[in-house]
Amino acid sequence: MRSFIYTFFLLILPFLLFSACTPEEVGDVTAPKLLSSVPADKAVDVNVSTSVSLFFNEKILLAANAQIKLNNQTVEATSDARTLTISTTLAPSTDYTLTIPDKALSDVAGNFVKTFSITFRTSNTVTAEGTILEAENATLSNGAAIASTIAGYSGAGYVNMNNGNITFNVNATENGYYRVFARYSSGGDKTQDFHVDGQMMAGIHFAQSAQWKETEIATVRLNAGTHSISIIKNWGYISLDYLKIAYVGNTTSPFNIAANLVTPQPSTQAVKVYNFLKENFGKKVISGVIADSTRNTDEPKWVFEKTGKWPALVGYDFMDHTWLNQNWIKYDGPFMQGKRHWENNGLVTLTWHWRDPLTKSGAFYTADTNFDVSKVNDVNSNEYKAIIVDIDTIATYLKEFRNAGIPVIWRPLHEAAGGWFWWGAKGPQPCKALWRLLFDRLVNHHGLNNLIWVWTTDVSASAADWYPGDEYVDVLGMDIYPGENQHGSQYISFNKVKEIFGGRKLITLSECGSVPDPAMMLEYGDMWSWFMVWSGDYTRSDSHNGATWWQKFFSYDYVITRDKMPDLK
Repeated sequence: MRSFIYTFFLLILPFLLFSACTPEEVGDVTAPKLLSSVPADKAVDVNVSTSVSLFFNEKILLAANAQIKLNNQTVEATSDARTLTISTTLAPSTDYTLTIPDKALSDVAGNFVKTFSITFRTSNTVTAEGTILEAENATLSNGAAIASTIAGYSGAGYVNMNNGNITFNVNATENGYYRVFARYSSGGDKTQDFHVDGQMMAGIHFAQSAQWKETEIATVRLNAGTHSISIIKNWGYISLDYLKIAYVGNTTSPFNIAANLVTPQPSTQAVKVYNFLKENFGKKVISGVIADSTRNTDEPKWVFEKTGKWPALVGYDFMDHTWLNQNWIKYDGPFMQGKRHWENNGLVTLTWHWRDPLTKSGAFYTADTNFDVSKVNDVNSNEYKAIIVDIDTIATYLKEFRNAGIPVIWRPLHEAAGGWFWWGAKGPQPCKALWRLLFDRLVNHHGLNNLIWVWTTDVSASAADWYPGDEYVDVLGMDIYPGENQHGSQYISFNKVKEIFGGRKLITLSECGSVPDPAMMLEYGDMWSWFMVWSGDYTRSDSHNGATWWQKFFSYDYVITRDKMPDLK
């Protein structure tokens, strides 16, 4: 009996052992099969926080020297039962290819998985922490090209703009403001246009930087959804590594406008005008246009003929008034025309394209004059003496306005930071000294208490360096020429001026080409105190404004025309 049992087990044991083996261990000749993956093959809009995993039909083993690659870069991976997990950090708006090479994976029976790949694209969703959008993954046009010559770039390369454009698609998760930074390199100071959804929003200054530099370029307001953000060729070109975009909230800080004018004991009329500007700021915009220098009022008259209404504000220029004894110059033009406009309840603004003080008849552009404004601090220099003569000459004309009870919105030394006028050619310090000298000479020496002082700024990183100071400025202006048929909001520049100067001053569109649609001003919050359109084609041509646009401007009840002005006398 004992031998029978022994013989039975000898016969049955191999059968039992064989039956207990799994297909993976004995007789298995089939490699593991991929069942699914996260992200799925060919998936789009993949969240950057997604963990990359692959799922197989049986237990897998990971080879010790597996060269698993994501976009041709070896990545770490771990296996657990039937799951392979990839260790990586995904970037937004990026195309990915995950490649599993031969003999990287097998089952326990030693059947190796053959090479295969999956592809997917991450979304460009913006987070509060900031989302980096690599330039090499953007849409390039007109000659913009991927490069890798400048060391230290992020991602797989960067983009040389050349004469082209770079467009990113951005997915905003909620309504609100998004701060945009650019990491760039540039051989000199350059300017590029910033577009959102095809609309020109701001000109962006990129300071010279041979090394990669990250700088804030804009704060944009986006509604939840997909948008395009483009860097469009303007002047010169830059190398762009990436844009970084972060959600910052859905409100902006409030204004805290100075209660009083900077001029001591200002005239009654100046105070009334300033209070009128403050009362309407943020709620209504004052319409304006510049006259044709000193010779006529053709531009405001043309607007009236096309619309039946006069602009509330008209600008004049002292361009030729220091060039004395010229029979072709209408020296009384600004006063006579301004007086007529004021008597009809209009507002008067004066600009001064200041000719070379040494020659009087010379140029005001830096390229055409050698006048050295840095001598402004040397009271014995010919330059200082010439400056004083010119200021005193202009004072005689401003006194005509004062004596007639006419307040003047006074905008000298405009666009100084651009450097193209001689008063900005030597940098911020001489220019600020000149502004303060001008203020002191006109206000304290000549007793001109009818002036409302407008400083024209920009939104570059150096804007605050050029500022003469709160005690010398009543209103901050920006001169913006966005290009043909660009009537979108200019809230990016508006909000940046507000941020730079702490919301302490009124902000105006002191000079412009195409005017922002007032409806968009209201929607986006850039309700400038006034706008003043430049003369010629900027006023009359349909490619900038033209009759149809002027009619549209004046149709809004929150656009102030001269017939809506109160008597501020």
